[in-house]
Amino acid sequence: MNEVKSIVTAIKKGDVKPIYFLTGEEPYFIDKISDFIEDNVLREDEKGFNQMVLYGRDVTVEDIIGNAKRYPMMAEKQVIIVKEA
Repeated sequence: MNEVKSIVTAIKKGDVKPIYFLTGEEPYFIDKISDFIEDNVLREDEKGFNQMVLYGRDVTVEDIIGNAKRYPMMAEKQVIIVKEA
């Protein structure tokens, strides 16, 4: 639980890491963190071009890498979330 709070607090302060690898026995906390990232890292007007939610069973590693190599469009960064990887 402390790890969840520290990640959320850091993101709220603007300290967003390039990669978060969320794993563990409690999927509730993984979902909470990924939902928080999805809802809060980018503004609504930036999400259309710069936020992707992919599902592990539907994509390849090459797809994920290809998306990650794109430059953000009219934003400082992009967010790629891979669920059920």
